[in-house]
Amino acid sequence: MFISTIKNFFITLILVSTLFAGQDLESAKIRLKDKEWGAAEEFLLKALNHPKDKWEAAFHLGDKIYPRTQEWAKVKEYMDIASTALPSAKIRPTPNDKKILMSQAIAASLVKSYNLIYYRASGFLGLLNKVSDVDKRNALIDQAIETSMQAKELDPLQPGSYALLGLYYSVKGDKDNSFKYIDQALALPDVPEDVQLALLVSAGQSAVRLGDFEKGLSYYESALAVNPTEVPALKSLGALYLAKDDFEPALKNLNAAIENSDDDTEKVDLFFNRGLVYLKMNEFEEAEYNFEEAYFLAPDDKEALLGLAKALEQAGRWRKSRTYYLELIDSDPNKASYYYGVYRTYFGEGRLDDATEYLNKANALK
Repeated sequence: MFISTIKNFFITLILVSTLFAGQDLESAKIRLKDKEWGAAEEFLLKALNHPKDKWEAAFHLGDKIYPRTQEWAKVKEYMDIASTALPSAKIRPTPNDKKILMSQAIAASLVKSYNLIYYRASGFLGLLNKVSDVDKRNALIDQAIETSMQAKELDPLQPGSYALLGLYYSVKGDKDNSFKYIDQALALPDVPEDVQLALLVSAGQSAVRLGDFEKGLSYYESALAVNPTEVPALKSLGALYLAKDDFEPALKNLNAAIENSDDDTEKVDLFFNRGLVYLKMNEFEEAEYNFEEAYFLAPDDKEALLGLAKALEQAGRWRKSRTYYLELIDSDPNKASYYYGVYRTYFGEGRLDDATEYLNKANALK
């Protein structure tokens, strides 16, 4: 009787487990469709415990959930799991009327395999940001390039793998290979406009990072030839001209970017950079206005507040400038440059005792 009870108990457990095997995955799919990301993640993590659903659950975690939060290490982790659990395709002779379905299945399998490898390659982006050791970082870059190359070979018409190769080679400092793969991506047939723009802006940023400003300029201008109101290209061009102290084209591009942007987070950088242009041009009222706009949109942005303090200081408005420097000290009392700022405002007013007090505080933090 006891053995029979135990046996029935385990049979019940198996039945319950079987019942929930597909249920968690189906519940996750419903949440994904409704864009309920937190609930979808919860059900997908449960579905990983069911061997039959493991591949698909891991794939959705790597493909839908963690790219949204840019958790690239998790993307790589779950794509690795999915790759290991991916069922191997079994191709058998089929009647003619089933050939189309079989071809579709094979194509779908290839797309899934490409996506797996592509997202594994993308996952190295997050890992590289966390590694400071030079040897380990170089080893990761080599792995990233190898994985990206596998994705490219699996589907040579997908521009994403070329873009990753261009990026990883730029991080490695290999200018020739970086530009080669970006240009190959742009030469692919039927590349959608939004992908072209993303590739051109990314290529421009890589070129600037590698010190080739003319190449960067060329990529950005090519992006604007595709879409003259492309904000990332306008923003990057403005920043590039600012770095070269070429103020007129810097303002032209930043003005156009601000006019066409509807993203407040993006506008913080745009107003800040335009403030820097005006500051370098000694147009302090315009600089103050732009730093104020940036600070209004992002009250926790210390750089915007610092820009505002500097614009007022250079305009000789000592008291108001000092107010912002003191606010910065309240937010970070260990930053010597803020105390130097207060020192300069007191010195500008001729209040030498107060100036000396803050000069000593600044020197003590050096």
